[in-house]
Amino acid sequence: MAAGWGLALAVLVVASFAARAEGKVWARRAVALLALYLIALALAGWLLPAAWAAWGSAIAAFAVFLTAQTFIALGVLTPAEIGLTAPRAGTTRVVVLAVGLALLVNVVVMIARGAAPVRVAGITVAAVLVAAVLEELVFRGVLLALLDRALPQRWRIAGAYIGWGGVALTLSFVALHGLRPGLLAGVLPAALLYLWLRERTGSLLAPIAAHLAWNVSVLLVH
Repeated sequence: MAAGWGLALAVLVVASFAARAEGKVWARRAVALLALYLIALALAGWLLPAAWAAWGSAIAAFAVFLTAQTFIALGVLTPAEIGLTAPRAGTTRVVVLAVGLALLVNVVVMIARGAAPVRVAGITVAAVLVAAVLEELVFRGVLLALLDRALPQRWRIAGAYIGWGGVALTLSFVALHGLRPGLLAGVLPAALLYLWLRERTGSLLAPIAAHLAWNVSVLLVH
């Protein structure tokens, strides 16, 4: 896990060096917030009892989102920039189709691979769902807004404008979850879906809904 955390931070550090002079300040802020996330995650893992360990990600994400409120209060970022706005008009149908298809494919893949049954406590289920919301607020919200400012070049992909900032964020998010091949195969498609939904709709509502649905589908299959 430590290797994944180090790689996640390294990706954003590289992005900060790749940014143009006027964009470096935004990338460095993203690096600082991710470092705060990792510190809070490590402290939560150390301080929380085993039964509450699943809440580490939610606590770490909440710490970052709370810190990021300073940026909003000072006018550095606007609520709309981090996705706290309604989805763009006309995106509902494509979002529903994309999420439905992605979930169907993922469930089929999990079943085909032979999902082993696992007993999951109610407190863990709650932690997973709360973390899904908070992670979107932080990763596809605050961090993506900063990285899109740092690396503004974008390409249109199926109606969404995605650039190097989104790519760096996705690689970092995937690395945070660990570097085991099986885990990467599950997290990468989800992370790409959340990024596309965020950029396609201009809102966090769709990626939050997709993240919740994805996590629920994984829990149900197992």
